[in-house]
Amino acid sequence: MELNQVFEQRRAVNFFDTEKKIDEETIRRIYDIAKLAPSSFNLQPWKIILASDPEQKEKLKKCAGGQPKVTEASHVAIVLGDKKAYEKMDPILDDFIARGFFGEQMRDTLKGMAKGLYAGENERAFASRNAGLFAMSFMLAAKSLGVDTHPMDGMDNNAVREAFNVPDDYDVVMLIAIGKHDEAKALLPRAGRKPFEEVFVKETF
Repeated sequence: MELNQVFEQRRAVNFFDTEKKIDEETIRRIYDIAKLAPSSFNLQPWKIILASDPEQKEKLKKCAGGQPKVTEASHVAIVLGDKKAYEKMDPILDDFIARGFFGEQMRDTLKGMAKGLYAGENERAFASRNAGLFAMSFMLAAKSLGVDTHPMDGMDNNAVREAFNVPDDYDVVMLIAIGKHDEAKALLPRAGRKPFEEVFVKETF
């Protein structure tokens, strides 16, 4: 599938076919594409709780306003952003050094830069921005393999956190329902999008 076709065919699917399950191999293939998403310092500050068990999805549904798609989808990904990833970057720096990007003498400098940029009041924005890049990449990768998705931010974050034992270091960014569209239920036509002139501002506001 050409890239423009992936964008054109990806839709936020509200109705999933409960008989069509996505196997783990396909989920892994989607991840292998989506993991190429960019991230600050290549920290990849995301973690995914993948819910497929009916009881887990029912529990998640209660946290998401009772949306039927949560239990109808094959899987639901709970996308988390790691607010403290900048404190855990030694393995990333080890990889950089092993690849010859720079020497050991740069380790403390880069750790200091990351902490200066992302610590404190910037932690949540850092986690959400980066996890959002991964989430969009995941949805496009899924569509390229014929899998449908629906992103959701209509949820009780604290309830999700409690129900799924989310550590304090992580922010609940969004949910992504994953499965196959129930073709017995038609999708609405794609809604309009703002024109270029309404979105882009030249040079400055």
